[in-house]
This record gives sequence, C-alpha cells and structure tokens, in this order.
Amino acid sequence: MSFPRYENYKDSGVEWLGEVPGNWKTGRFSRVIYAIKDGTHGTFTRTIEGRPFLSAKNVQDGKIVISDEESLISDEDHYSIVSNGFPKLGDLLLTIVGTIGRSCIYIYDIPIAFQRSVCFVRFVDGVYSKFFYYLTQSKFFQEQLTSRSKSAAQGGVYMGDVCALSIVYPDNFIDQQTIAAFLDRETAKIDELIAEQQRLIELLKEKRQAVISHAVTKGLNPNATMKDSGIEWLGEVPEHWEVKRLKFLMDEIKAGPFGSALTKDMYVTSGYRVFGQEQVIPNDFSIGDYYITKEKFQELKQYQIATGDILISCVGTFGKIAIVPSETEPGIINPRLMRLRCSTAVKAEYLVAMLRSIVVFEQFSLLSRGGTMDVINIGILNEIILPVPKMDEQERILSFIDNEIAKLDELTTEANRAIELLKERRTALISAAVTGKIDVRGLAPAPQT
Repeated sequence: MSFPRYENYKDSGVEWLGEVPGNWKTGRFSRVIYAIKDGTHGTFTRTIEGRPFLSAKNVQDGKIVISDEESLISDEDHYSIVSNGFPKLGDLLLTIVGTIGRSCIYIYDIPIAFQRSVCFVRFVDGVYSKFFYYLTQSKFFQEQLTSRSKSAAQGGVYMGDVCALSIVYPDNFIDQQTIAAFLDRETAKIDELIAEQQRLIELLKEKRQAVISHAVTKGLNPNATMKDSGIEWLGEVPEHWEVKRLKFLMDEIKAGPFGSALTKDMYVTSGYRVFGQEQVIPNDFSIGDYYITKEKFQELKQYQIATGDILISCVGTFGKIAIVPSETEPGIINPRLMRLRCSTAVKAEYLVAMLRSIVVFEQFSLLSRGGTMDVINIGILNEIILPVPKMDEQERILSFIDNEIAKLDELTTEANRAIELLKERRTALISAAVTGKIDVRGLAPAPQT
C-alpha cells in the first residue's frame, strides 16, 4: 500500500532524519518533557509476601508484563520508593539498562516500584503521550538511543542522554492524536498476524513431539499386530517389540564428579576439556573454555567422554540431551551432566528420540510423584520403561523421523521469517508515520475525545 505525503517539507537540521513536514517541530526530547526520573538505585530485601518490584524485563513494547513470580518487597519499602509519585498514569516508561529502548505507556492509577533499569517520562501539557510512545519505537529514535549506550557489562544510557535525543513532531495536538490512532489500528493488525505465526510455531512444536512419540511407541506400520505392553500409560506396542527398563539397554550410566572432586578453581586455560550444560543445551561441542590439567584428567578419567556418548543435563527441566560428535576434544563431564553409553540393543540416536518423547516425560512425572524434576538422578533414569524394536527397524524409524522433522523445521523457519518481516514492516510503518515521511491523517479513525 502506498501512502500520501505532506504538501511541503523543510530540512530538519538532523542529517539522518532529512526533511520533515513544514509545520512540524524539531528539537531535543527535553522540549516536551515535564519531568524524568529513573527507578530506585537502592537494594531491598525480597519477601515472600508484599508488593511487586519490577525491572526492565517487565517493560515490553506497548505493555507492562507482571507475572505471579515477580520479586516482592515489603509494604514499607514499596512506599519509600513510590513516595515521590512515580510512575503515574499516562507516563512513558523506557528501559535504559540492559536491553534498552523498550517502552510503554503506564496504565495504572497507582505507582508500582521499579528498579533503576527503567525511567519514567512525564510530558508537558499540550502533547499527546501516545504519539511519543510511538516515536520511541521508531528507527530514528532507537538508533540514537543505541548510539549513546555505554559500553559496559550491561549497557545503558543516562537520563541526560534521553533528554538530549533529537525528536520531531506535529505542532498540532489533533495531528499527534490522529497519527497515534492510525498506528494503534495498523500495528494491531500486524501484531495479530505475528500472533498467528507464533501460534503456528507452537502447533508445529506439538506436531514434532507427536511425530516422534508415535513413531517410537507404535512404529511405522499401521497394520502391525499389537500387544499389551503391560504398562497403562504406554498401552499397546507392536507385538515383535521388547519392553525394557533403560538400565537394561545401557553398557554404563555415569554421573559427573561429585562434590569437591571437580571445582572451578581447578580449571586452567588449556589442557583437557570440561563439558557441561554450556555444550549440551545448544548441542555445540566447539564452544566453552573450561579445561583441566593432564594430571587432573588422569585422576578423573572415569568421567571421560567418547564419540557417541549421550550426555544429559541432570539439573533443570529434563530434555537437554546431546550426543558427543566425532572429533570432539578429549575431556570429561562436569557434575551437572550424566553420561550414557548404549549397549548393542539400541542406537544412541534412537534412544535420544525416545528420551524426548511424551512417554518418557509422563514417566518422569510419575517417578517424581508429580514434581517438576529439577534434578534427575541415575536411580530414576534406570527405571524408565521403553519399547524397543530391532536395530534395523530403529534405523527405519530414525530415517522417518528425520524426514518428517525436516519438513516441520522448514515450516517453522518460514514462520519465523514471516515474523521478522512483519516486525520490520511494523517498525518501518511507525518510523514513517512519526517522522512525517507519510501523511496518514486521512487514513486514521477519528480521534477519541
């Protein structure tokens, strides 16, 4: 869709902004700011009950997100922070530490306590705050903000930097309101398209799980004769399959070094690698820089990895699994991993597929008595029951899973690509409207009074 332009333009005086509509104002952000303040710099004790204590992570573009798991502080600390009246209904919230540049309008009648990673902007009379919210979302504003970010472990900008940013805006309040109304409508449409793609990605994840789980519990032949597995939650399995506990499919299961056997003060800059969640979660064995000496490696050689070993994170949600690839540097596992070595009864890749299936997740829930399984131990892992076909059928099932997952992954990639394009479209539309590159006044709904 092409948009009309304003009748006349003038030089903005800002090199990377170029021309702006003739009747628009330019200047520093401070020109429209009545007051600006950041959240508290103080340190406060967290409590089990109390008031939420928010930070930059709670400020998402266009909204404040508050969960049931927020840090809480006492009523006394809460009131000491918000006693100056910030933030107030209608203020602009802007993240200035960490991921800088996210913003929203504060929609509550009472203040909430924030940490210093968020600043609050209160505007002068006669300007429409929603327009300036959209201005902060523009490429023009975001690039300025990023250029002023301090190079530190956690990047940030000072409030003085925020005030000094260049802005451009219509001189007319109704025009500001009209542009904001247009962007409310159009960004809502784009956001719904993004949400549709995100829902598709979730459905593809569910389909992926279902494909794997069905293949490793029912096989590929829909006409195969079935038998009762004897396990209620597993149901029927192909008649020629065996049902075994995981410990009978393993040559060895080994947990990482315990206690003081391996601590970080033993690490050196080169030698033998120490592998942990850092490699298993992204399935990338080329990253990481933890090493031990040759002497320490000999002492802990029982924890050594080999090509084809399955490594499982034993701390955190189950499912973080990787197979050691060939040509991996020699090394050992750390205390947060378990190492599995398969017997000749099962391929490592097939076992990983089974371990990622719904059937295994169901068993972990039962074996942990409905818990979240934050810690996995060998005893629980040993008792997992798995349906196992012969080796040649495992190969066929793996080939089928690989082909189906490749199709689903391609659809997921396309959905993610669509999301990125929609986000770019959203930013471009906002940027063009709030800098006067397009005239949307005739395309907007009537402003609400």
